[in-house]
Amino acid sequence: MNKLLYIPAFLLLLASFSCEDVVDIDANFEKSEFVVDAWLNQMDTTQTVYLSLTQDYFQAAAPPAVTDATVTLFNDTKGTQMTFTHQGNGAYEWTPQPGENIGDVGDAFTLSVGYQNWNYEAVSLLNPAPPVDSIVYEFREEELGSPAGIYAQFYARDLPGEGNTYWIKTYKNGVFLNKPSEMNLSADGTFDLGSGTDAIVFIPPIRETINRIPDADTEDDDTVPPYAVGDHIRVEIHAITIPAFRFLGIAQEQMTNGDNSIFALPVANSPSNVVGLEADAPKALGFFNVAMVTAMEVTVE
Repeated sequence: MNKLLYIPAFLLLLASFSCEDVVDIDANFEKSEFVVDAWLNQMDTTQTVYLSLTQDYFQAAAPPAVTDATVTLFNDTKGTQMTFTHQGNGAYEWTPQPGENIGDVGDAFTLSVGYQNWNYEAVSLLNPAPPVDSIVYEFREEELGSPAGIYAQFYARDLPGEGNTYWIKTYKNGVFLNKPSEMNLSADGTFDLGSGTDAIVFIPPIRETINRIPDADTEDDDTVPPYAVGDHIRVEIHAITIPAFRFLGIAQEQMTNGDNSIFALPVANSPSNVVGLEADAPKALGFFNVAMVTAMEVTVE
């Protein structure tokens, strides 16, 4: 077996000394597609829907913004509507008045978007989220390649009833930890839907994915521990629908993509819940979700 493995290893070593040629890859990009990025919540803060167009995979620039659309959110349960206005760069915003919010747990919503001659809709329920019970931290010695330093974890319990899905977001000193490897998704307190668990405390790998994760292929210093004295930690639990959970899971797989190994997955779009009302409307991408959010924050002492 060692002899069989030696041959490709030798070929790879030989290739590393060969000349490098620039190879132009055709991404087969033909036409831009409409993208709706609408992750809203019940908090009394400004809510934003981002509209854009897709572009060639290899184009190193921000995607083109859509600036001439109409965006309206309907609370189908309460019979109210909210008009989002364009604020620039494809961002459409709605700001609640004091004491006002999008709705309550259990409400159903429809997002309506008009773009050019087409009309699109997406629906979502506002599902409940469990409270964050606590955020704890401790000093750990260096182990398994992780530097010595302060590490944190949060505690929360999945709500009763199978099929609860969540997106846990962490902010370090006000900065969202938004690397693909730091996307923290949970179903019923575990990683997977259909695990058969219910109303359990979130499992340790999810509790601990509130620590900064350095990337080997970036300039991150992997000798710096996640937290230090004086750092501020905020943990939010966003209740998301099961389709939203699947959308984000596929998106995370695409962004990490097998860590760029030879086992990387083929590039593909996550399934959208934004649909065109006209039979011949061009396909839309992106997703719409309205979340209940619970949160807790601490300062490392």
